[in-house]
Amino acid sequence: MSHPSLRGSPNLPHLHAALGLDDAPGAEPRSGRRLRLLTQDGFELDATWFDPTGPARAVALMAPATGVPQRFYWPFAQWLCKRGMAVLTLDYRGMGGSDAAPQASMRDWMLRDLPAGLDAVLARAQQDQRRPPVVWLGHSLGGHALPLQARLDEVDAAITMGAQLPAFHRWPSAQARMAAWFFFKAWLPLWVGLTGRMPGWTFGGGSALPGPAAIGWSHWGSLPDYYRSDPSMAAHVRASRWQGVAQLWCISDDWVFGPEPTVRALHQVFDGAPGRAELLHLHPLDVGARQLGHFGVFRRQHGERVWSLWLQRLEDAVPKLQPQSPLNPPAEPSTPRAPQTLNSAFSSRHPPDAAENLKH
Repeated sequence: MSHPSLRGSPNLPHLHAALGLDDAPGAEPRSGRRLRLLTQDGFELDATWFDPTGPARAVALMAPATGVPQRFYWPFAQWLCKRGMAVLTLDYRGMGGSDAAPQASMRDWMLRDLPAGLDAVLARAQQDQRRPPVVWLGHSLGGHALPLQARLDEVDAAITMGAQLPAFHRWPSAQARMAAWFFFKAWLPLWVGLTGRMPGWTFGGGSALPGPAAIGWSHWGSLPDYYRSDPSMAAHVRASRWQGVAQLWCISDDWVFGPEPTVRALHQVFDGAPGRAELLHLHPLDVGARQLGHFGVFRRQHGERVWSLWLQRLEDAVPKLQPQSPLNPPAEPSTPRAPQTLNSAFSSRHPPDAAENLKH
């Protein structure tokens, strides 16, 4: 059985200890430039730029999971920075170093906070005469926020990790569906009703979720198609405008937060878009690990092998993301090539029809 902190707890002190991250609250990144981002409704978000030493070959936004502060992603951002990417991390309102917001909702995080981050990333890219590609990196909620972005058509590429549309009926086993139903329909409303928020100890300790965020999660998780079944959110789904390449990674042992049917549901949102969306599978053995789960892909022990896999896969699909040199000038824009079949590392552990997961 996996470590409880790896199976789904946003108990950050315990989780980070389990993952080998030395980043107590209030810690500063080993490299990075702190700043405050102002949202359109006037909240200040704590954010950090990680700048490469030379010209950026891409500019990326790291969109966090529910209740997870930006410092959790700093090692990943630093790793990308060393490979020539400028990366922006941020804390949602009411989380980490951002403005307190006891009434913050997931809707606020996805429709107000992440757009502020994307605006900053796009502005950074546009200041460069070369206009480097813009990349969205989304973990869990940070991934399923992608189709909601008003400037979605300005994003060139995306990697999502364990991102999903987690309606309770999508958990594959009857026992898991019952547990998800209880969590969304009873557990979340009970504790918000008693305390006005989702206490951190109900996840094993750590950061609490603001009441509106927890109630929104409860409501959407009980609907047939998560936020897409909420008319006030459905109006913001803009996946049909996607023009880039999105790679949605399903982690095979992410049974608690991101089982395959929930990730596939997010992938299907992009059906019919002019761009590409690929559903890819990551098994722990692909990177020499016994387990990964929802959070383990950011663990130092396995992180670089996982991150190298993600980056190489994206570079193969988006040539303009590849490192450039005088002998390797930028390629002329071209029609996106058809997706290839899965690497042998994947096809050896997944059904022969796995290639059908790749959508244009």
